[in-house]
Amino acid sequence: MIPELIRKQIRQGKGTVTEFKAEIRNLEPIARTVCAFLNTHGGSVFCGVNEKGRLIGIESAAEHVQSIHAYLLEAITPKALFTVNVDDEDGKTLLSIEVPEGKDRPYVFAGSVYVRQGSSTHMADAATLRDMIQSKSVAAERWERRPSMAMEESDLDREEIRLTAQQAKRSRHFAFPDDADDISILLALAVYSAKGFSQAADVLFASNPALRHPQTRVRVTRFASDKGGNEYLDDRLLHGPLVKVFEQAFGVILQHVKLESRFLAGEVRREDRPEYPFEALREGLVNAFAHRDYSGFSGGITVGIYPGRIEIWNSGHFPEGLKPGDLTRNHPSLPTNPDIAHVLYLRGLMERIGRGGQLIINACRDHGLPSPKWADRPTGVTLTIFGRAGHDAAKLMTNPRQQALLAQMNTGDQIRPGQYHQQFAADISDRHARRDLVELEEAGLLLRVGKGAGTLYQRTNLTWEGENRT
Repeated sequence: MIPELIRKQIRQGKGTVTEFKAEIRNLEPIARTVCAFLNTHGGSVFCGVNEKGRLIGIESAAEHVQSIHAYLLEAITPKALFTVNVDDEDGKTLLSIEVPEGKDRPYVFAGSVYVRQGSSTHMADAATLRDMIQSKSVAAERWERRPSMAMEESDLDREEIRLTAQQAKRSRHFAFPDDADDISILLALAVYSAKGFSQAADVLFASNPALRHPQTRVRVTRFASDKGGNEYLDDRLLHGPLVKVFEQAFGVILQHVKLESRFLAGEVRREDRPEYPFEALREGLVNAFAHRDYSGFSGGITVGIYPGRIEIWNSGHFPEGLKPGDLTRNHPSLPTNPDIAHVLYLRGLMERIGRGGQLIINACRDHGLPSPKWADRPTGVTLTIFGRAGHDAAKLMTNPRQQALLAQMNTGDQIRPGQYHQQFAADISDRHARRDLVELEEAGLLLRVGKGAGTLYQRTNLTWEGENRT
């Protein structure tokens, strides 16, 4: 099934971050577009879609995933992060290539640098190329690429290296020149060079990176009350190679997620399901590992498990120009640590680059929970996922305008912002009226569909007993 977010992006047509390719017999045009996305703002190439945005499908698409990934990885320099995925619908297969904005520009394909201008790919002119090179020359080398001065080969967790190679081979997402040699694997992952092991190699593949980077420890705490405090039911401090720590942290979270039991109308058997959607918890946690700021010794990742919510904090920040509200719609992908994110992708922990926020939102909505919330503060980013017991803590104090709207909308009904302003909120400003709708969206009562002039708000199936406010 093709995710709704991808269907929306295709419906919006080709543009700065979207390209359609009807077939994959010639990979050079695809490589030029991927190169251009890396050099501009990132984007998605949808193969099996014609120029009019109609899905025509790619025959045996899954068989081409590895060869396309290997070709692009070899053809574009320097090596970059991107993902290749397949989705099926009505017997037709869509092959999509998700490309984040590159961190090591300029990227080159076939001896040329390409950029995205509107809905077209063009060769970069001299001024654009000069700006890229100048920006790169003054930019500090990112933390994950710097040498880990104290790390030695004896520090390696070789099992983690081999697992990465094996899982990449099994998923057919990456082909290593020599998957039996540990150093060769690290070279292919761009975490080892003539300078030695990078700090990404230390975080990912050292037995105990906390010896050199204490900020890599992760704390998971189960609190007795929603107010937190010093009354703990469980408190763990985890350290080790990144993927092992992720798996340990996720395991602790799942230990404290209760099962809910209910009888559905017309059914004689009980349905048991977790109080939180596992996919939202997994995606929220893996995003914290991928996007956090590893450079500060005071940084880290903490998970707080409360009776009515789960909070995942990391010492990172949203990329410049990206706000928490942008996660509800298609947005450029700007990974903070692309080398680390690449390994998480190869290990099967990240599926689509740049879609994590939307996956979390959709998973919570489908589970009948309020919309999750992100807060970007000077100390870092906190993701809060509310459980059913946390509804009261996040309760929306609805005003009479919002109550009147909700009283007239059934599940699936849609309304435009202008209609809401005219019919329910004529006595306030357009900006204030839009804020009403955003509040209902954040509470999970409305779902935003489309963007710009085409924005609609759709009623969800979540029920909410609000309180009046003036």
